[in-house]
Amino acid sequence: MEEEKSAPEIADIGVVNSHDHLCLLYQDETELLNLVLPFIQKGIAIGERCVYLHAAQDRLERLLQSVVEVQKQDTGALVLLPIKQAWLTGGTFKQDRVMELLHNICSGAASEGFSGTRIICDMGWALKDPKSLELLHRFERDLTTFAEEQDTALLCLYNRRLFSPELLLDLARIHPGVVSGGRVCQNPLFISPGLPHRKKAAVCELDVFLAAAQRMTMVEAESGRVKQELEQAYAALARKIYENWQEEDTLRANEQQIHEKDEALLANRRRLQTILQHLPVIMMAFDNGDRLAACNHEFERISGFKSEDVMGKPMLELLQVDGALREDVVSAHPPQGGDYRGREWNLRCKDGSPKLISWSNISRYVPITGWVNWIVGLDMTSRVQAESGLRVLKVELETRSAELVAIGQAVSQDLGTRLERITSDCGRLQKLNKGQLDPPGRELLERISTVACELSGSIAALERMTAVTAGELQPVEVDLSAMASEIAAQLSDQTQHPVDFRIEDGVTVTGDKEMLRLAMEHLLENAWHCTIGVKHPVIRFGTAQVEGERSYYVSDNGPRLSTSLREVAGRSASERGSHGIGLATVQRIMQPASGPHLERGAGREGGDPLLPGLATPYVQRGWS
Repeated sequence: MEEEKSAPEIADIGVVNSHDHLCLLYQDETELLNLVLPFIQKGIAIGERCVYLHAAQDRLERLLQSVVEVQKQDTGALVLLPIKQAWLTGGTFKQDRVMELLHNICSGAASEGFSGTRIICDMGWALKDPKSLELLHRFERDLTTFAEEQDTALLCLYNRRLFSPELLLDLARIHPGVVSGGRVCQNPLFISPGLPHRKKAAVCELDVFLAAAQRMTMVEAESGRVKQELEQAYAALARKIYENWQEEDTLRANEQQIHEKDEALLANRRRLQTILQHLPVIMMAFDNGDRLAACNHEFERISGFKSEDVMGKPMLELLQVDGALREDVVSAHPPQGGDYRGREWNLRCKDGSPKLISWSNISRYVPITGWVNWIVGLDMTSRVQAESGLRVLKVELETRSAELVAIGQAVSQDLGTRLERITSDCGRLQKLNKGQLDPPGRELLERISTVACELSGSIAALERMTAVTAGELQPVEVDLSAMASEIAAQLSDQTQHPVDFRIEDGVTVTGDKEMLRLAMEHLLENAWHCTIGVKHPVIRFGTAQVEGERSYYVSDNGPRLSTSLREVAGRSASERGSHGIGLATVQRIMQPASGPHLERGAGREGGDPLLPGLATPYVQRGWS
């Protein structure tokens, strides 16, 4: 009973295929169970029907019967046939009836949807009748043919303790495969069923001889291969040992390099600390709790604190921020490091005074271990004070400019009124007493009228400059080429003085259109006056490179003059029709601050009046 209760050790019977006819020679029931059970289990697992034709093994039958009883819902995957139903129906063995039963088993399994059958034939039935032993040879040969024709695998069981060795040897030769060592093996002694009987002995002996010879050859070849593999393994082991030695040397060298790199890293860290300590900007580093972890000498100089006095203090105690600005400071210093630029917060100094600092956080781009956020700052206090002073000066300048504009407007109006009276008196005198005046008197009267007329133009230019200067600058893109062409057309319509205007196309600048218009009118009118009396007058407008910068010029081919703007402004009308106030207006537009005077003739060719250096003043007043 104890033997029945103990579970047998299940072995792997190996790969079993359809059409296999296998012979299993076993010594005891344990060996039988160890091989038959996995044969059945694997067949059920792949969807085959397993049929056990019982004969003598009661323990195996009881074990399989218990499996069938437990699985009441079994679909017929395991079928058990007792000896009288399988082998000895009517008390005797009839081969035709058994073969018919096997055919029915295979066809029934196929019709019921099984992928195949596995049949276990317990040949212990042949021991009950001596005549049945004589039928085993023929029956086994027919089973080989049956397995080749049907989709089935046959496993024939023989107990070596019950059958004679001679009979078992003859029966084993009839099976194409045998189960040995728990594995399915090809039978080297297999005799094909179609081979004539008289040749059986010779064929068996020949097969055994050839198999033994082949096995010896294979063993020798295997021995040589194993020897060669061992030699290769020894060589590989020697190479591996040598490589390990080399790796050890390499590791030692790498360890030395790592040590040297660590020393270099420490040296670089010391240099970095030295650089940060002596930077001309404030440096503060904070840990993950926003507490001061490091600071430099510039921080100590500006704040008045010593590093040991503030080390470990919270960031909000070092910065003088209140209200929503405190939240802005905290949000700008996240645990993963910040990356802002130009944030302006006050630094609390030892004497209680705040210093406005422009801070930059670059810890996200240059992470340093232990410094979650490290920031640098520039002291902007002097800049703020300077800006405050500039605002005061700006207010004062605007006040004085307004006063000058008012004075200029008053002077222009007063001069205009007086000049209008002089012009009116000269007209009345010429109208009433023209016939009584001698030629010198009439000439003098005409000169007074002419000068008065020219002076009225200068006063008008002064009024216009004052009005333009008082207004706000409105920079826009201006087409100077189109503006010069328009002014040239107006000058050509005023007189019979023909001038060849050569204007460069596509010259555009950005500036105040009204001021640029006033400057271009004065420059072109001045050039037009300078060409009076010239046989072939030419006036040019264009661009040129002056000291590496783009400059704009107006030139003419009038007589060369060497006087400065101040001398031109004091000329009489008889010397030339140039307007000093007009050029002064241009000078004021081009260069509102103090600077060099405009001169005619500098660097010109053929006497063209050139206005050099206009690019820099134009930038100040809106030119580009």
